[in-house]
Amino acid sequence: MNLDAAKILIDDYNYFAPSVHCSYYGCFQFIKSKLNTIGHTYKEIDEAIASSYPPLKLHAHTYPIKLMDNALNKVNDNGFTAREFRSKIKELKAFRTISDYHNEIVDSDKSKAALKLSQDVISLIKKKL
Repeated sequence: MNLDAAKILIDDYNYFAPSVHCSYYGCFQFIKSKLNTIGHTYKEIDEAIASSYPPLKLHAHTYPIKLMDNALNKVNDNGFTAREFRSKIKELKAFRTISDYHNEIVDSDKSKAALKLSQDVISLIKKKL
């Protein structure tokens, strides 16, 4: 749903910055959902994050992403899949940080790039896991 919303915000309304937020969270929610299907339940992830306080050791976003990275590292391709995942999710997170927290213009190209990154990450995970 978030990716559909991102596309509508880009194509129909020219709301580029909010579309990046939707692209990132659509991808992030997919990652958590996929983790749940491969043995890392929502409850387990939430409890691990909650039990890491204080100080903050596990972050609500970086921990699930790290779990997915670990799962993709097990794919027998000399680490290519995990490296591609890390590169794309890092770039997507950077777009989201700019969109949500910085006083920078997010144009059509950036919003479309974020949507494509999200789609690419989801496709990679679906293909490899």
